[in-house]
Order: sequence, then C-alpha cells, then structure tokens
Amino acid sequence: MVTIVGQKLEEQALFDSEMTTEGKQNRNELLSILLCSHKKESLEIVLSSIFSKATLHDFEVIVCDDASVDGAWDVSCKYAEDYTGKVTLCRNHQALGKRMNREKGLLMCKGSFVVELQEKEAIDYDYVASVVALLKKDKYFEHGFIQKLKPGNNFIPTRFDPILRMDSGERLRLPLVTICIYNYNYGRYLRQCLQSAVEQTYSNIEICFSDNASTDDSWKIALEYAERYPDKINLTRNRMNFGPSVNLWNCELNMSGKYVLKLCSDDAIKEDFIEKCVDALEKNSDAGFVMVHRDIMDEFGSVSSEPSFYDQSCVIKGGEQAAVYMMSSVNPSISQILYRCKYLEGKRMPGNLNDRWFGDRIMDFHICCDRPIIYIKEPLLLNRIHDASDGASMSGNLLQCISEYVLVHQLSDISANYAHMNKARDRLPLALEKLASLCLRYCVRALSANNESTAKRYFHLALAIYPDIEHDAIYQSINEYWFLDKKLKSEMLQKWSENFPALVSRKVSYPAPAGSVAL
Repeated sequence: MVTIVGQKLEEQALFDSEMTTEGKQNRNELLSILLCSHKKESLEIVLSSIFSKATLHDFEVIVCDDASVDGAWDVSCKYAEDYTGKVTLCRNHQALGKRMNREKGLLMCKGSFVVELQEKEAIDYDYVASVVALLKKDKYFEHGFIQKLKPGNNFIPTRFDPILRMDSGERLRLPLVTICIYNYNYGRYLRQCLQSAVEQTYSNIEICFSDNASTDDSWKIALEYAERYPDKINLTRNRMNFGPSVNLWNCELNMSGKYVLKLCSDDAIKEDFIEKCVDALEKNSDAGFVMVHRDIMDEFGSVSSEPSFYDQSCVIKGGEQAAVYMMSSVNPSISQILYRCKYLEGKRMPGNLNDRWFGDRIMDFHICCDRPIIYIKEPLLLNRIHDASDGASMSGNLLQCISEYVLVHQLSDISANYAHMNKARDRLPLALEKLASLCLRYCVRALSANNESTAKRYFHLALAIYPDIEHDAIYQSINEYWFLDKKLKSEMLQKWSENFPALVSRKVSYPAPAGSVAL
C-alpha cells in the first residue's frame, strides 16, 4: 500500500488554510528530501513520486543506503545519473541502523527545510509547501516528518565529531584504521590510490570515499572498487561540487576508526604504510599523530626521491615540533600523516580564511600544543606533484605565500594561549624572514618556467613581507636580473642553480628537534 504524504485527515485542515500565496512562494526555497534505509521496492516508489510529480524546482534528494543487498543502491545510482545535480548518495559499508543513518543523513542536508519520507511514502509538494509556510510563520509549530534546518553555508561543513559514536569497548586487537579518500576529477589517478589502500599489509581498515560530483570516470571507478570490496569501502557522492572541505567532511562523517589517514586521491601509499604507522602509535600512546617521509611521483607515475626532512625516525616533543612548523610545513602533503582520532576534536578551525589550503596545518599545530608527535624517515607515501594540483595553482596565484603569511600569524596567536609554547610564538619574526626567502624561491622557479610576470609579483611580495630582504644577496641578484638581456638572464639562472641549490629544492635532512627520542 502506498501512503501519500499529506493526505492524513487530521492534517487536511492545515493544508486548506495555509495553501496561500506565501505557501506557494516557499517552492523557491531549497528543500531537502531525505530517504534513509529504504528497501528497493519502497525506494523505487518514493523516487518515482519525487521526480514524476515535481512542481518544486529547488530541491535536493539525499539517499542514505544502509548497506542494502536487495538492489536499492543500484536504484539510487540510476536516479542520480538520470537527474544530475539533484541526488546526493551515501552508502554504508556496514549497517548503522535507522537511527544513526538518519542522524548522518540530516547532517548532509543542505536545504532550509527537510522532508523525511518513510517506506513507500510518495511526496505531495503542495502539502509540503503549506507545512513549510507554517514552520516559517510559527517558530513553535512542529511537524512529524517536515522540519526546519539551521541555516548555514553549504560550502562549510557542519561541525561533527565522528569518534564520539564509537564504543571503545568494541575495539579489536588490531585497531580499526579509517582511510578517507576525497576526490574531484582525479579518475586518471584514482585506481592507483584505491589499489594502494586495499593492498595494505595491515588488515583492519575501512575506506571512506567521497566524490565531489566529478565529471570524469571517478564515480564509475569508485563503484567498481566498492563492489569488489563491499565490507571495506563506503561511498558518498555530492549532487554538486561543494568544495574540498565538505568533500573531506563527508568521509569523516562515515569513519569509525581509532586512527585516520586523509589520503588525497592523486596520491598512493606503500603497502606497509598503515602497519608501520599503527605500530609506532600503539607503542607511543600519548602521540597525537605519526608523520612519514614521502617519495615524489609525477603525473605519469615516475618516482623520484628527496632527503627526509629529519635525519632520523623519532618521537618529537609537541612544543619543539610546533616551533618547526613556524618555519616550515615539514610535510607538504596531508597524506603523510596518520592521526589518532581522539585527539582531533576541536583542533580544526572550519570556515576561517586559511582553512581551504592550510586547515590541516592549523590542526596539526593545535595538536602539537598538547601532544608529542612521531616522525618516520622512511618514504611510505607516493606524493604526486602535477600541474593540476592545488599546490600548483597556489604557486601560480601567490596564495602559497600570501596564505602562509596569514598562517604564521594564526599559529603565533594560537601558541600565545599555551604557557609552554613561547618558542613557537617568539619565532614569528624569523618566520616572516623565512617566508620572504620562500617568495624569492618561487620567484626563481617562475623565471625558470619563463613566467616573468608571476616572478615579479613574488619578488615584490618578498619585500612587502620582510623589508630587510633587500640586503639579501639573492634578492640583490634578482633585482639585477630584470635589466639584463635574454642571454645574460639565461646565464644568471644557471648561476643561481649552481650557487644557490636551495632555491630549487631542499638538498639536506635536518637534525631532529631538541629532546627527540629515536624510534
């Protein structure tokens, strides 16, 4: 039997009295339609009613599949494909139960109001509009399956701490590790990324994958892997590109691990990455995270090496590592870190100016204010560097240094709240001097790429950040460069690469910070 939402006799009076012009205007407001834990037969009925009778244009459908095995997931995927931009999908790799699945689904809604449709309930848009009108008019009015949602920015995630839903008594001998893989149009790299995750020597993992409405074959590849590894991979696909923060948050919304790796979908991890990181964290229970060294991989898969940042694997005092963070990112890729989840709560600053590019560095610094960290000098990550990456675009538009300028001031402000973080706080002047030198490095790189316009911008930015940089030998040499002819410019570029190799890349490993203990 099919129930038509809105045809209950006791609510018909509300419909008759409130279906006014105001009610009809509500149709222009985004409505979320939430479907949780539906069986195939029910889902077909509900989705058919949504799309065959739709008089409301501004709506979204969120389907939360609770590890169904009856074909309901296939129905969801078909509708998402047929109605591009309307359907957000999420599939659990293990059943959560209706209550928790609904809780997650509500957090994924982006509308001002949400309608929760139960088994075989077809939607009545006019009735929904009349209830929405009442909800807007009377703040005390409540409805059984239609409710108002808190306003927010669709591109900034709702705060949510997934570790709180774990029962610590359920942890296994091998603690669960979550690998979050968030993706947008990296289908050309995605197979290698997913394959590296499923081939880990450490067995107890789950993979939380989220796709930001990719237009390439990314989603097809993800579906393929989820079919091959149904007990390990859960999937989310946004109906539109909500940005990287929401995409990563989708992964975190589904994770249950004691440890978590945020793996960029253009990177890959070596087969013993998780095993070695978990071993280090289990032996050092106070550590907030473990950071590994990386090898560099280009867009064609060719791998090259660079010196490890530190010259030994070790446990580092948090305050000492924070002081280093004032001067250097240490880990260029977030994929280099495995976190202990219970220490992540409250460490991120979503929505702030730098969260888009440096949110994880702010979080890492916050963790170091409270916890020691672990460094493994072995290159366990294959970090892909290519022209389409975020890092490449940031280098081209100066954000690599402009955002860094904001970042070091943020880190200094954070450290001022901790009595033992004076070393990090007092390094702000040195950090600005180092940042000016970084601007000169990007200037030379731009010149080497025959991009004088970007090079000049970095050159002048260096002086703005740290005026005394004008006394630096490299600055003075670059200042002469602008007035040379083409031949002499080429000779000077060659001279820089010979006399100042650090302008191109780091050539040495640094001693571990004071007080570090070798692993």
